[in-house]
Amino acid sequence: MKKTKGILFIILSAISFGFMPILAKLSYRGGANAYTTLFLRFFFAAIMLLYYLKSKRISLKITRKQLFLVIIIGVFGFAFTSTSLFMSYNYISIGMATMIFYTYPAIVTLFSYVFYKEKMYPRKIISLIISTIGIYILIDRGSASFNLIGIILAGIAAVMYSLYVLGASHKEFRVINSYVLTFYISCASAAFMFMAAITTGNFDMHISFYALVAILLLSLISTAVALMAFLEGVRIIGPSKASIFSTIEPIVALTLGIIVLGESISARIIIGSIMIVSSVVILTRE
Repeated sequence: MKKTKGILFIILSAISFGFMPILAKLSYRGGANAYTTLFLRFFFAAIMLLYYLKSKRISLKITRKQLFLVIIIGVFGFAFTSTSLFMSYNYISIGMATMIFYTYPAIVTLFSYVFYKEKMYPRKIISLIISTIGIYILIDRGSASFNLIGIILAGIAAVMYSLYVLGASHKEFRVINSYVLTFYISCASAAFMFMAAITTGNFDMHISFYALVAILLLSLISTAVALMAFLEGVRIIGPSKASIFSTIEPIVALTLGIIVLGESISARIIIGSIMIVSSVVILTRE
């Protein structure tokens, strides 16, 4: 019964994260740009998490070294990742952007080999090959949805998130409460996005109520709820199994893109998606 509860938490988390690209595009339709959407997403998420932490009386105290490292991974990992990914939605379909982004487990494996000298087992090599072939199949150069800028942005997001995952495994973060860590990362990301929006002249709060609602849902569903559900699930069934069940997230995003936004689907997208998700499953099962 407890194991089933853990699995349900992970499924809830994956579904919640799957709503993220849909809500992002809906906020764009309401007049918001990527900078405004991300700033408000992290800002509102930080407020929600702060309320949760205070209600649970969880201490926010961390060392200066930990704070410095949190800012580094928050800005260069989380914020850069979100910026690139959200901007890619302006050029390519949600399905394509999500599947390209979901090559990050293979990239993490490659970086781990290069930087941490981890062994490259046959299972990892097979995962990398399947993932690469999947991307090749997924990107239809003859399709109207093909846009080099969007593909590059989604690829950058995958690389930056890989660096974020590697950075988050630092020993300094293991002793920090996950909710506290996410709160500080959200604060750092919100501050970065605010400065980036001001510097580039993209800070525009003239958005519709429709867009504001989408952003609030993005903060609540795809940030606060998604994170809390994932953490609870990991505590019950462990990180390995949690990662396997989380692979339904890109499928959720792709399905919602077709249903809600009317994005097209083809045999190429289906086959490429299956191959990429398969590579993730192979990798996480190691």
